[in-house]
Amino acid sequence: MSYRTPRQRTAQKELESTRAWVVAHLCDTVGLALTAQAAQAAVEQAKGWGPLPVRELARYLDQTPDGLTVPLVTGPLSVVRLRNLLHAAGHREAVTKATCVRCGRTDPLPAKRSTEGRCCGWCYAQTNFRPCGRCGRIDQIVTRRQDGPICRHCYSTDPLVVTECARCHRIRRPGYRCEDGTALCCNCAPRTKKKCVGCGRVRKVNARTPAGPVCGACYEGPKRQCGVCGEAEQIAARTTDGQPEICIRCYRGPKGECSVCGRWRHGGQVSQRNGAFHCRSCWPRPVRTCGLCGHDRRTKTIWPLGPVCSGCYQARRATLAPCSSCGDRRIMIGRTADGSGLCATCCGTDAPATRCAGCGQTGDLFDNGQCPRCVLTERVRDLLSGDHNAVPDHLQAIADALTSAENPYPVLGWLRRSPSAKALAQLAGRAEPLTHELLDALPQSTTTRHVRSLLVVAGVLPERNEHLARLERWVTHTLPALPGHQAIVIRPFADWHVVRDARRRAARDRYSNAAASGDIKDIQAAIRFLTWLDEREQQLGSLNQEEFDYWLTSYPTQRVAIGSFIRWTAARRLTSPLELPKRGDAFAVNFQTADEYDQQLRRCLNDTKLPREVRIIGALVRLYALPVTKVTEITTDRFHQDDTGSYLTIDRHPVLLPPRLGQLIKDQIAQPRTTTRMSRALDEASPYLLPGNFPHRPRNPRGVGNLLNRHGLPVLSARNTAMIEAVTTLPPIVIADLFGLHPSTAEAWARYANNSWTHYLAARM
Repeated sequence: MSYRTPRQRTAQKELESTRAWVVAHLCDTVGLALTAQAAQAAVEQAKGWGPLPVRELARYLDQTPDGLTVPLVTGPLSVVRLRNLLHAAGHREAVTKATCVRCGRTDPLPAKRSTEGRCCGWCYAQTNFRPCGRCGRIDQIVTRRQDGPICRHCYSTDPLVVTECARCHRIRRPGYRCEDGTALCCNCAPRTKKKCVGCGRVRKVNARTPAGPVCGACYEGPKRQCGVCGEAEQIAARTTDGQPEICIRCYRGPKGECSVCGRWRHGGQVSQRNGAFHCRSCWPRPVRTCGLCGHDRRTKTIWPLGPVCSGCYQARRATLAPCSSCGDRRIMIGRTADGSGLCATCCGTDAPATRCAGCGQTGDLFDNGQCPRCVLTERVRDLLSGDHNAVPDHLQAIADALTSAENPYPVLGWLRRSPSAKALAQLAGRAEPLTHELLDALPQSTTTRHVRSLLVVAGVLPERNEHLARLERWVTHTLPALPGHQAIVIRPFADWHVVRDARRRAARDRYSNAAASGDIKDIQAAIRFLTWLDEREQQLGSLNQEEFDYWLTSYPTQRVAIGSFIRWTAARRLTSPLELPKRGDAFAVNFQTADEYDQQLRRCLNDTKLPREVRIIGALVRLYALPVTKVTEITTDRFHQDDTGSYLTIDRHPVLLPPRLGQLIKDQIAQPRTTTRMSRALDEASPYLLPGNFPHRPRNPRGVGNLLNRHGLPVLSARNTAMIEAVTTLPPIVIADLFGLHPSTAEAWARYANNSWTHYLAARM
């Protein structure tokens, strides 16, 4: 029997009396139909039996005699749940369901707290204007995600909400559900239409005239005298601020900053919902059949080969190829009868002056009579020179990396639009040399990480383990803010235990992003534990097992994270030996059926509609039970082909790949699709099979997992199913050698699948 202090015994008696009072009060209020056991069960189910909730419930019932019948509830959430449970149990004469203080509805549950009382989630969202965790603007909050509250604008583009439209096949927010369950976007959703009195077609009504409804194509506004040309014509802009009325022929649109190119020009808002201003040059083009991809899309330009959509236009500009006529590597805008590419000169569409004014070479002119290469050289020099006439010596490497890209077009676009280019220009204007410490002092954002990656690839900065640097940077910024008595304990634990072990693992190249996050959580758990002791006015040395168990009960999510700190303090005799709860066998229960597993594997190998990287990752997960973190770390040198087939070395021994998967990996190495054009231009020799947006870095595992989920290929259940299939087919020792698992892990999976590998060892002996 555990020992309790007099203070704890008094608190326990008070808690028992409070619970007994609540049960007795409910029985008296409801009547004889409610027994004490049923009242206690209802309070427990309403989550009001705990020490703090039951005190709040008792306080509310004591201060509000009609707390079970009054429509509006101002007390804790357990009161709302309790009233609904008692009402559903049949005590409707003595108990009424809680209603929303704003709309008066009882469904959904009025669980949100407002100034007037409890309200439902819909009414709470109408007045709950807070900063959005993604866009930052103060707006109505719709839901919460891992990155914080999400406003209604970001919710419409959330990956967990948007889906593929069954009609236009675009990824958008569903606006209509068909009878078969498929979703239609707002543009494809059926609308109420009527017959137009002008053209006779059944279309959306734009205006209602005395003759009848009129569609948008047949509608004509009233004609008045234009203040510019003086003719009687339909007015496009009315009189405002002393400006005359302008007709549709003279009106060029209001002036504003274009949201696409950033220039101050005439234009308008493409959509009234988001208010995005576009100039006339950036205005969306009409839909035509693209001459390259064959899809009906908005036309970016018209080349000799036909209309070209925006995606094909950018891809063709970013891919230089030898002309079939002159042999020069240029942009192919035409084609011959046999389908070969032709440059602008050979198509006869070039301007008379096609020779660059800078280098004198014949080619595509980009700006001011110069070719893209010369324009790129000048803009990089202007970007990195700062107050000097030339690029400093310590930045010459990054200048050479930017100007020596095989294709200058992606780099020119990056210099014009990317915030990383602006940050690089600000760093170039500093007098001190660029170091990792200088970048560590800046706000750590995606821009800072991208600039650091560029400087490392260019050789300006030495390469380092960024995960270890993130841990050290976090420790450096966190420890000075701690109280003195906590810093005395936390600093040696963080510096000499956590960071020191992290450095040893980083030296063996075994320190990942997940490891850094785990180490940070260990230190955070230690700080939270010492803060809890300070609140109880207790010393670390006087901690006993009972009090430690109480903390574990109060903070159940910290059981794993606090273990490292408790073992460290016990080894240095800062605390008495404390027993940590043992972790059970945390084997997964999320699996797939055989049909689901086979169907998804066939999709990864045969479905050409899926992106190539999705097919590769999904197949590796389902064939070899690889986690996403290990898939992203696979380098291109681990893949090879010979006369016998395609092989991939996952750990130490090569694994035979299916022919389709081998071809996919071969195509991915030849032309990776997972990088931006800027990263591909600067990082042609990326060592990773799945290169990320940052040069010389792999893809983010979290983003890869979200990508697979969006295409209906879950990771966890598929990996668990693949592991069960593997250990029931091959001996666990073979699985450990091929898939890079620890032998104990493979044996545990084999025991879980009732297929111990001792039979394999006995057979070999």
